[in-house]
Amino acid sequence: MNIKGLAQAFFLALLCGAAAGTQAAAFPDRNVLMVVAGNPGGGLDLTGRALEQTMLETRLLPTGFVLKHMGGAGGNLAKTYVHQRSGDAYTLYVESNRVYVNKLVGTTTLDHHDLTPIARLITEYLVWVVRADSPFKSAKDILDKLKGDPGSVVFGVGTVPSNDQMNVLRPALAYGINPKQIKIVPFKSGGDLMIQMLGGHVPVISTGLSEAIEQVKAGRARVLVVSSPKPLEGDLARVPTWRSMGIGVEILHWRGLFAPPGVPAGTVKYWDQTLSKTVQTASWKKALDRHGWFNAYAGSAQFRKDLDLEIKIYAEILTQLGMARGAAKK
Repeated sequence: MNIKGLAQAFFLALLCGAAAGTQAAAFPDRNVLMVVAGNPGGGLDLTGRALEQTMLETRLLPTGFVLKHMGGAGGNLAKTYVHQRSGDAYTLYVESNRVYVNKLVGTTTLDHHDLTPIARLITEYLVWVVRADSPFKSAKDILDKLKGDPGSVVFGVGTVPSNDQMNVLRPALAYGINPKQIKIVPFKSGGDLMIQMLGGHVPVISTGLSEAIEQVKAGRARVLVVSSPKPLEGDLARVPTWRSMGIGVEILHWRGLFAPPGVPAGTVKYWDQTLSKTVQTASWKKALDRHGWFNAYAGSAQFRKDLDLEIKIYAEILTQLGMARGAAKK
């Protein structure tokens, strides 16, 4: 090739590189589809809408979101839909730890390894709650009784398998109690669960703090322990955590974002940079306060590591209980 040809080839390469750079810098240049693995009004929907509102107020996202609710099959419908959109940078998916739990119990073949983890956004914490007049004064009282007879205390939870359930089984296991012998009764929802406890049908419930706080403030219920990594502030500052009791358990009832498999690395980087700024804004902090949520932000790399750790813990306990049907990926 002569000098003129080399110069033309070089110039063409520069143009292509510039075009590619312009295209990458333009993301996103249209609305992003946000697939919510739940129905309108639920926790996943509220998380998605809070993010949408914050992005709108702060203008950190130059375009917008289009929400698509797919609440069927315990989140599996949404997960399958997103998985089939492989490589689509304009799709996000809002989900909880069902993203891997459902595979463990055999209702799907997909887990977080079949998607692209983007960010953990928020969490609620779980609590043990009793009636105000309960003879149990502490979570240790209950654990000591279970140590003598694992079936002596009945726990109410929202559903199984769930974080509500794990907030009973994990501390019990760490305390040396056989989790198979613990009696756990699932109810339809957090509200129904509280009614059952206040009516004296179950002596203790494991539920989200937001489901219990109003009854606690009204003086009809007491919180014995919270699953947070450190003590909470305000009215619940004196409530012990599992860790403060010497039990190495903390449970985040989180909600996060995923993308389809095979999205460009630049897309993941964009969301890492944008979301890390979003969670620092006053608008987002107001949303946390409004919904009783706690900041649990983790970027894509840390989120992926945490998911891999969580699935190992769940797989071990569900296997002991005979509930594990699907194998966790290594």
